[in-house]
Amino acid sequence: MKVGDTVKLFGGYDYEPKWLRQEDHQLATVIKFIPGQDSEPAAVVKLSQPITVDSVIGEILVLELRHEGAKWFKKGTVHIELCNFMPDDTRWQDRKQGLWVEAAASYAVV
Repeated sequence: MKVGDTVKLFGGYDYEPKWLRQEDHQLATVIKFIPGQDSEPAAVVKLSQPITVDSVIGEILVLELRHEGAKWFKKGTVHIELCNFMPDDTRWQDRKQGLWVEAAASYAVV
């Protein structure tokens, strides 16, 4: 996965994830990578249109690989954080955080 790629994001454990609304997936474009919680970077992606979860409206998602030691490939499992701001280029632990919306979503580069 690299900057400029389109990724398809779809649900994980939750059968009716709020971040998907009535859709079965969301498409987003990778816009940058920032330091991740572990050794691999987190991917910052932009949706084609904003989504609303609880009281947060945003079009920026931060994708973190779900398992320690995981690498970015063509598909995998990620945590999803919804942001209504552009996250700083620092680790999750050290920056302003968005809303955690999914712990086990799937992604696929299209």
